[in-house]
Amino acid sequence: MRYTDMLNRLGQMDDIYDQAIFIFLDMARQQYFYEVNRRMGRFLMNGLLLSHGYPAINLPTKRQLEFNQLMLAYYDSGDGQPMNGFMRSCLDERLIQIMREHHTDNGAPG
Repeated sequence: MRYTDMLNRLGQMDDIYDQAIFIFLDMARQQYFYEVNRRMGRFLMNGLLLSHGYPAINLPTKRQLEFNQLMLAYYDSGDGQPMNGFMRSCLDERLIQIMREHHTDNGAPG
């Protein structure tokens, strides 16, 4: 998949977390840069979330092995659903609820 293909697919997604996680996964798998693709993907994933007023996804150290195993499976299959679920499970649901309430209170979409 080329970078423009990634942007086209991204534009078809409504959910901000689906968009953010897709960016991370696609950059990690497609290797757009010589180095730091996974790190850059996480940076862009969290930048997108923060720029829309949502909390960043933080990977707990104690779940690193699970993350690595799921990433290896993703690299082989290209199926991002297990990683999407994993990344979402790293979120603090209380923060998301607070952010949604804040967006709704200010008239922004929640």
